[in-house]
Amino acid sequence: MITFDNSFFYKKNGFNISDNQYYKKYLDISHEKSLKILEKFNKGDNEILQSFTQKYQKKIRNIKETLDTNSKKKVVVGLGGSSSGAKALSFYLEDNIIYFDNLDYQYLKNFFVSKNFKDYFFFIISKSGNTFETLALLNLLVHESRKIKNYNIYDSMVIITENKESILKSYADKNKIKFVEHNDRIGGRFSILSETGMLPFLDNNIIVENSSEKFINFLKDKDHDKSPVKNCAILLTLLNQRKLNIYCNLLYNYRLKHFSYWFHQLHAESLGKNDLGMTPITSICPKDHHSMMQLYLDGPKDKFFNIFSPPDEDFYDKFIDEGFYNIESYSPKSLLDKQYASVIEVFNEKQIPHRVIKIEDHKDPLNLIELFAYFILETILLGEVLGINPYDQPAVNLIKDKIFKN
Repeated sequence: MITFDNSFFYKKNGFNISDNQYYKKYLDISHEKSLKILEKFNKGDNEILQSFTQKYQKKIRNIKETLDTNSKKKVVVGLGGSSSGAKALSFYLEDNIIYFDNLDYQYLKNFFVSKNFKDYFFFIISKSGNTFETLALLNLLVHESRKIKNYNIYDSMVIITENKESILKSYADKNKIKFVEHNDRIGGRFSILSETGMLPFLDNNIIVENSSEKFINFLKDKDHDKSPVKNCAILLTLLNQRKLNIYCNLLYNYRLKHFSYWFHQLHAESLGKNDLGMTPITSICPKDHHSMMQLYLDGPKDKFFNIFSPPDEDFYDKFIDEGFYNIESYSPKSLLDKQYASVIEVFNEKQIPHRVIKIEDHKDPLNLIELFAYFILETILLGEVLGINPYDQPAVNLIKDKIFKN
């Protein structure tokens, strides 16, 4: 379970929003917009929210019966939202799924040299079916596989794309490759809880809806700390009064690194429009205490922080007596906990806007599902209140057009 601590915003000697007129206004607007989102969901619209539900997850689990991975290791090939959510979950679970999510030809070559193709099952993912980086990776993958005698890579592959004319769909049809339809109403960055994100994890038997479905009900709630309504009102008040530019995830659990990178795309691609939007960044702590923290504490006050709690596991009982007086009065876990608590204390003293996100049982993947569900809702709601379409990314095609310009 995750919990949100917004106490910074209710301290009498802090940034107290209790009687703030902007906050009250944004709370009402956020609630109004959230009820409209909920209304669409209740009518069966908004496939993104439908993917949070038991009904949708059961449909995904049924695919398992038609998708024989033969207990093989897995490779996911896809750019951006086609792989970033799954990679975040993999990194959190510490599994062995391999990701080809960039045109890193050296990494690809190393895979061809050091791995046995026959050990792997390949998930090829592109919503449009025309993502040129994904096609480039698939091309090289097929090329290398043909060097192996008596091996057909297509037998160990599934293509996930929209059921419409595209390069990838035509390729699947031509070569009789297993095809799974990418929901055409769920954009890549919102797709982690859909077929796109969850198919590589069907063997893990994660009951996604146990963590995601309940968040839909928070759209009704103006008072709960996990409600996107309340949190959007807080963020919008800060944007209005503090002129924030940067949205930083301060991580005390390294296993959340790729979750934060997933959030980068979600936030930037959904809200970076019409000269609006904050720049999302990730800070790994306590490493960044020795680099970025100086800027955070003494630099421009243009940042909002999510501070994520440290792991709750005890990996070591104690430090041995070596005369390292400054650490040996702590256990390894309590030392990290103290650093985390001290940063929160200093942020409060210096009036740096932040909320604390605590995770109970860092081994449980459902906690990451909760984070996915919450931040998807927060991002969509922020877009609706700001008058931004959170679902498109029109500027991205400007670069693509340059690449393929004759």
